[in-house]
Amino acid sequence: MNHRTLGKTNLAISELGLGTCFMAQQGQTNVNRCVDFAIDAGVNYFDTAADYGRGTDESMLGAALKGKRDQIVLATKVGYTDDPRDHRNAEGLMKQFEGSLQRLQTDHVDIIQIHEADFRKWWLDYDITDKEGMDHGGELIHDDEYYAFADAPVVQFLKQAKESGKTRFIGLTAKDARRTARMLEHIEVDSLMTAHQFNPILRNAARYLFPITEEKQLGVVLGAALLKGWAAVPQWEWREEPPEWMDDTFHQAYFSYLDIWQQSGLGLAELSMRWLLSEKRLHSIVVGFSGLEVVEDNIRSVCQGELPSELKQAIDDIGIVHPLIYQGRTRL
Repeated sequence: MNHRTLGKTNLAISELGLGTCFMAQQGQTNVNRCVDFAIDAGVNYFDTAADYGRGTDESMLGAALKGKRDQIVLATKVGYTDDPRDHRNAEGLMKQFEGSLQRLQTDHVDIIQIHEADFRKWWLDYDITDKEGMDHGGELIHDDEYYAFADAPVVQFLKQAKESGKTRFIGLTAKDARRTARMLEHIEVDSLMTAHQFNPILRNAARYLFPITEEKQLGVVLGAALLKGWAAVPQWEWREEPPEWMDDTFHQAYFSYLDIWQQSGLGLAELSMRWLLSEKRLHSIVVGFSGLEVVEDNIRSVCQGELPSELKQAIDDIGIVHPLIYQGRTRL
């Protein structure tokens, strides 16, 4: 397993990271086996969040990492709190973070992040419903609206968490590359997780985000690397009967990719992850797991290294800059 330096943090993190969302259904014994195997294979980056299983995933990861904390780089997130007012309350966010530390059985994490920072609710004082506070939804920041990003309560929380020693570094996570780039013009962080914005189909992060992360020497971790699983398991039925959200542009790019895959002789997940390795502005590809076989396969794929140049170029040529229409985001 190769490692890359996470921007200006000087943390050496594995090219494959383990994400914990949806792992709880496996049970603690199987999670322990997966975590142990990954660490033994050289995986040292683990990503979780207070929202994953409403804390269950953090608790299970904390148990699995007992006695191994000094071997890994640990990142978690704040957001989706029981009290929606906490999005504008540094004290409330610190309380949630302290709960995360307890569940993770540690006195500090390596990175604490804002969970999906491209939502407007983080940056303006306005009444939001309990549903908007807890769910992965709500309004994205507006292009025509001013935000005092640097003075927001959540940024105050991040600074306090770092000053207190409860985290070594601070960061953002988000799904909208262009809006994230706007935030980074005003907020000083150490790292970023971008989700759904860079994969064999979508290249939004390369267009809008990577230039500024490179300029600022920020660490970049990739979430949702396999496009909701569609870049690991082919959805052939969509060629003739696409889902309602799939427009012609996405349809053409997706099936162009599947056609390339059929000629490659590789597994689809392997092809996707090895293509991602060629982007040096990315420092780790975080992938979830549903069992030990998945962890083994993903490690094996990443350890094969980058794709041959001709195959890589063929995939380069079919990518699109496009809104996340499958999540209801109809505008870039």
